[in-house]
Amino acid sequence: MAEQTSFKTRVKEIAITESKNYKDVFVDHQYLICSKGFKKRDYYILSAEKDNFLHLVGINTDLSAASFFDKCYDGTLNEDDFDFNKEGKNENSIKGSVRRKIKSLEKISTLFQDDILIEEDFRKNKIVCAIATTDTQITLGFSDGTVSRPKTLLKGNELKTNPLTVDLVLSKKRNEKKFNKIVIGNTELVKEFSDKISNLITEEIK
Repeated sequence: MAEQTSFKTRVKEIAITESKNYKDVFVDHQYLICSKGFKKRDYYILSAEKDNFLHLVGINTDLSAASFFDKCYDGTLNEDDFDFNKEGKNENSIKGSVRRKIKSLEKISTLFQDDILIEEDFRKNKIVCAIATTDTQITLGFSDGTVSRPKTLLKGNELKTNPLTVDLVLSKKRNEKKFNKIVIGNTELVKEFSDKISNLITEEIK
């Protein structure tokens, strides 16, 4: 029982800590991703809502996804707020999944700090994502849509089918109209993709 309590405490503490990094990196910012290898789209825009955080942690809770995030962010999440019980699934299996997810969650805020790979139409088990990206330590899958949202978080590099090199990543704050910062790449690459993204970026980085 002591082991279970300590694991639950650890999950709570990591969820609280990483909610702040998650908000700073993915909720408060948007990212424009370009690759010369893309076939389905010219580019992808990645961002997140508070609601997406619960799925990345993987626990069971009666709280709404937004309330779960708010309690994490405010530091008021209690161990009574969640458990590892999911219908039709073994508790130890859920714990194993959560254990992998929280290890990956700790690395999510550094995803764009190194060279990354990306794959369109990513599939893993029953999960289908428009794209998934990896820095080899974690794989983050995103939904389809005008803006792609985080959908699944996996440990390690799960891009097996057709991983592509990410050539350019631009960012902007969520409330800004145009992308204005180069995260990965350089001005030469911005020029190379300019015919596809010109209306999305500021004059300063063209």
